Amino acid sequence: MGSWPTLEVAKLVVGVLTPLSVALLGWLFSRQLKRLDLSNWTNQKLIEKRLVIYDDIAPKLNLLLCFFTWVGYWKTVSPADAIRAKRELDKTLNIYRHVFDAEVYEAYQDYIHILFETYTDIGHDARLRALIRSPDGDRRTDAAYAWIDAWDACFAEPGNAVDKRAVRDKYGALMAALTRSLGVAAPVPMQA
Repeated sequence: MGSWPTLEVAKLVVGVLTPLSVALLGWLFSRQLKRLDLSNWTNQKLIEKRLVIYDDIAPKLNLLLCFFTWVGYWKTVSPADAIRAKRELDKTLNIYRHVFDAEVYEAYQDYIHILFETYTDIGHDARLRALIRSPDGDRRTDAAYAWIDAWDACFAEPGNAVDKRAVRDKYGALMAALTRSLGVAAPVPMQA
């Protein structure tokens, strides 16, 4: 037998390489699909975790909004409730800060630092940057709780009380950051 003609060798090579290339492309495509599926599953689990955290922190953030802006159920929120909410929010958001985009944690810090004077002294709670008396001149109180004179010390000096518009703006920025982290369209800004 003589040597194979070049055309026959080329046909043989193409005949062998075609199924191999199809198999290789199929394997690469399958691998990419598995990566995409894993990425989608991971993102879904991340969103689910963020929703659980959101369900925990949103009511506390709203409690602070009401307390500091004198709206909603503010009369039923004691100074101790507001400080407790801050402490719980700090714990949750410091533990889970890396589950969210950095924007969420930064917006939270902005919100909390306009509401509270922090690092007041070793062993002391943050002070509320709010007024003790309501716009009507009444001390913050409701039938839900009786005022405790020791709560007066929970408040910053009246000149350091935060402006309600600033509270609403920082709250809106935080909620918008949280909403974006959940992959939802940004909410409509709060009206003054």
